[in-house]
Amino acid sequence: MLLQRPSENVTLADTFESYLEGVVRGYDGSSPVYEMIRYHFGYGAQANAKRGKRLRAQLLLRVAVEEGAPPACALDAAVAIEVLHNYSLVHDDIEDGDELRHGRTTVWSKFGVAHGINAGDSLCAISYLSLLANAANLPSERVATMTRTLHEANLEMCAGQGMDISFESAERVRMADYAAMINGKTAALFAASCELGALAAGASVDRARDYGRLGRAYGLAFQIRDDVLGTWGLTEQTGKPSGADIARRKWTFPVVWVLDGPPSPERDIVAERYAHTAEADAQAVQRVIGALDALGARAEADRAERHYLTEADEVASAAQIDRSGAVREFLNASAQRVA
Repeated sequence: MLLQRPSENVTLADTFESYLEGVVRGYDGSSPVYEMIRYHFGYGAQANAKRGKRLRAQLLLRVAVEEGAPPACALDAAVAIEVLHNYSLVHDDIEDGDELRHGRTTVWSKFGVAHGINAGDSLCAISYLSLLANAANLPSERVATMTRTLHEANLEMCAGQGMDISFESAERVRMADYAAMINGKTAALFAASCELGALAAGASVDRARDYGRLGRAYGLAFQIRDDVLGTWGLTEQTGKPSGADIARRKWTFPVVWVLDGPPSPERDIVAERYAHTAEADAQAVQRVIGALDALGARAEADRAERHYLTEADEVASAAQIDRSGAVREFLNASAQRVA
């Protein structure tokens, strides 16, 4: 695909969305997998379909721009990270039994589990093919380095997801285990997004890795915020029932922190709910949320989030990266979101 520099009145998000749609629609044929992929991205027959935020791709492009490169040099890498993220979402929906995403039926729920697995696997392949398309004509050695970065992030993400699945039947999850899980499941792709953006812009490997450290810190903050929303977020904000993570016995930061703490009647309420693997009813969920509130779990989660945001600032200062602060400004807005 021919790369073009966006006009000044077109946002980075618009530029990327147009490029991504061109790539996704470019995969067509007699196999039903292509229809499913277009459907998942919101490029199918459905009108005005809601689409993802493309957060990781936008982050990658912003790092490239911060490093002095035009967005065009990083569009293939941005497609690669976004498609890889969506491959994980298609599989996550199957593993979690989720039937809705962006307000429409998930791929597996609409087309069947077997088709869902195949569609996710196909997206993984498209991710690497997108990076190797190299329409920006980056040096082959640099593309090889970027491909390795993407593969390493994919493996980390799968390892983190494996830990998260194992937690579903675990009697107890310690904070160190939780931290290792989100470091892989969520933070790995944030780190790769920043690292790939820097590499696409021509930064040294060491400088790109510093950007990766910045992105990883934000990924950790992002997941803790996600845990807060999954517990206290309003349905009209999140699109999910209030306390959905508690109902499904998800091991989130507030729960792990409380159960790692000293004995108390409130802690016993949380421990009692997490002693059972069945989904909790609304009354039980509210009892657990009340106990978390009484023990200050939300405030502690907010402190942990701020810790990682501060860590990102310290990384940027020490490594002299993101000197304008534009990358961190974008990430701060995402990490501190309300929905």
